[in-house]
Amino acid sequence: MFVLIACATANPIETATPSVTATPRSGSGTLFAIDEVGLGPDGHISLNNFTDQPASIGGLFLCQGSKCFELPNVEVAPGAIARIAVGSGTGLDGVVAKGATIGELRPSDGEIALYASKNLNDPKAILAYLEWGSTPHDNTQVAIDAGLWIKGSFAPSAENATRLFRTEGGLWLFDEK
Repeated sequence: MFVLIACATANPIETATPSVTATPRSGSGTLFAIDEVGLGPDGHISLNNFTDQPASIGGLFLCQGSKCFELPNVEVAPGAIARIAVGSGTGLDGVVAKGATIGELRPSDGEIALYASKNLNDPKAILAYLEWGSTPHDNTQVAIDAGLWIKGSFAPSAENATRLFRTEGGLWLFDEK
C-alpha cells in the first residue's frame, strides 16, 4: 500500500507550504540527499549522489538523535544510491555499511540527519535532514537553523510502515505491511 504525503504541519493555519524533501542546503557542499528510510530494527538509509560527479561519503555522519555513525570512505557514482544498514543489510542492493549504531528506525516516529562532523549543534555541519511521525526531535532545531527544515513539518508515517521514500517530485510516501 502506498500513502501519499505532501507535508504535515503542527499549525494548519500556517500560510507557508512546508517542504519535506530532505534535500541538502544550497551551497552546503554536500552531494547527497536522503531518498529512502527503511524502518524497523533492520532498517536502512539511502543516500543519493544527485550530482554528475563521483563523490565520497567518507567523513560524513548519519545521526539519529545523539547517536551517530561515521560513514566509510566509499565513492558513490553519479546518480547512484549508497545504503547504510542498521542491521545486516540482507536483501538490499548498494549496501556500503552494515550495523550502523544509530538505533532502530522506528516506523511511527523518528529522524535521520546527515552531518559533516559530530558537532550536532552546528547548523553549518548538518547537510540533509528528515523527520517523520511527529516534531520536534533532537536535531530538528539545528535543521531549521540551517534552512533544511520548516518548523512544525514532518513526514507522516504509521505504526506498520515499512519504509519512507521520496518521489521525483519531492513528496514523501510510505509503504505499509
